Amino acid sequence: MVSLAFNSPLRHATTLLEGDRIALDSFQVCALRHREIKEKEAFTIVDGAGDYFRASLKVLKKSSGEALVYERMATSTESPAEITLLCAVLARQRMLVVVQKATELGVARVVPVISERSVQRDGLEHEKAHAWPKQALRAARQCRRASLPEVREPIELISALEDRCFTEADLRVYLDDRSSRQSALDNTATESKGARRRIVFAVGPEGGWSDQERAMLDARGASPLTLGGRVLRAETAVFAGLTLLQHAYGDM
Repeated sequence: MVSLAFNSPLRHATTLLEGDRIALDSFQVCALRHREIKEKEAFTIVDGAGDYFRASLKVLKKSSGEALVYERMATSTESPAEITLLCAVLARQRMLVVVQKATELGVARVVPVISERSVQRDGLEHEKAHAWPKQALRAARQCRRASLPEVREPIELISALEDRCFTEADLRVYLDDRSSRQSALDNTATESKGARRRIVFAVGPEGGWSDQERAMLDARGASPLTLGGRVLRAETAVFAGLTLLQHAYGDM
């Protein structure tokens, strides 16, 4: 199993300048290999002052390498909000798009969930579940992220609700177009942007969460989020909800 430390932003101990040629240590080399970065390809690195740079990999050996720093990025590529997406497994291979776009929208992890109305375990091979982590990797490279989101193995909803990423979250939100309760983001105007850092966003399959699943989410402190009166496709709801959360608590 690959260490999740390789998903974290690559860091350089000292302050960097455009034009610097830097040596890479064995950990950085392993992390670049984990990200499938080849010689002459670009990657994002953070210097000792916390600034983000683009660098081109020049030399990659077994346990060392060299890179050329060529561009200072205007801002951080990483959101201050640590968002976990719990997404019921969608049919017709739409999880590939969900993982890709969720990565671009800055999530920290994706937890595919087996729910009452989702694709079940015997259908995961058809949905190309093995390809989801690679999809996140390609999306992270495309949008210049310094980190890779964790893409977990699919688990049942009850197990996801007992996981630390859910139980220790500062804010738990689930999509529910039938709720009459106050929407989870109604009071964000009075809160400091970025004040909540650990957020869970749970999105059900086509047809939504069942009544029992909604009760489970309510009982564990999750608040409903509504997205207007239109019926959205599940993947559209994922992107809309993540955008709202990043606007309220993250970097959008």
